[in-house]
Parts: sequence; structure tokens; C-alpha cells
Amino acid sequence: MKTPDHEPPTEIPAACATSPMGRAIRLIGDMWILLIVITLLGGAKRFNELRELLGHISSKTLSQRLKLLEEMGFVQRQAFLEIPPRVEYHLTEKGQALGDVIAAIEQFAQKNLSDLDAPTAVADGLTQAQSCAQDWSEGSLDEH
Repeated sequence: MKTPDHEPPTEIPAACATSPMGRAIRLIGDMWILLIVITLLGGAKRFNELRELLGHISSKTLSQRLKLLEEMGFVQRQAFLEIPPRVEYHLTEKGQALGDVIAAIEQFAQKNLSDLDAPTAVADGLTQAQSCAQDWSEGSLDEH
């Protein structure tokens, strides 16, 4: 048997990491980012409310993802001058547009992946995402 002359690349080419498509793939490929956006489609939420709704997310991970989404213009952080201080996160217009992408992924999944059995490790890791996707498809999350 003949082996290929070159090894498959192990690193993402710089153009893929910095191009709009590459950034979109990294954004959509992050389960926590998608779950945060899905949750915020239902309206503004406070940090601890998001953490509760998302289940097994650490405060550090949630904080990092919210900061990234804020820097990218998908989420806006609104601080209220109250005692105790109150901060809410809500989707911007760009964040709402990501909801359309999530809806398209849901349609694709229902059409092409609903009859496949997931490997056990993958299934265990996706329990939270599947639960959220189920809520999404049943309409229990507010539409944008």
C-alpha cells in the first residue's frame, strides 16, 4: 500500500484563522458560545442567571465567552447604577443575526442527523447542547 507523499496539516493555516469564514467557523464551533446566544435569544439575562440556565459552565468560562462576544459586537453588557450593582447581557443586532444561523443548523440537524446514533463520549458531552436544541426546536426559547 502506498502512503501519501505529504502529511495532512496539523495546524490551521493563518488565512483560515484570520479570514471572516475562519472566524465564523471558530465562533460556531464553540458549544458554549452557541448556548449563550441561544439563551440570550430569549431576552436579557444577568450573569448568574445565565450560569444557572447553562448548567455545567464555570464562571471563568462564562466570563471569557461573554467578554469575547462583547468584543466581537454580538453581546452588549449593560451596567445599572444600583446597589447592589446589576449587570445584564443582551444580544445586539449581530447577535440576533447569529440566531438565524443557529436556526439553520437546527434545520440541518433535524434533516440530516436525527437518525444517527452518536458515539457515547460525544453523546455525554453534548447532553446540554441537545437539551438546548430541543428547547429551541420546540419553541420554548423565545424567537428573535
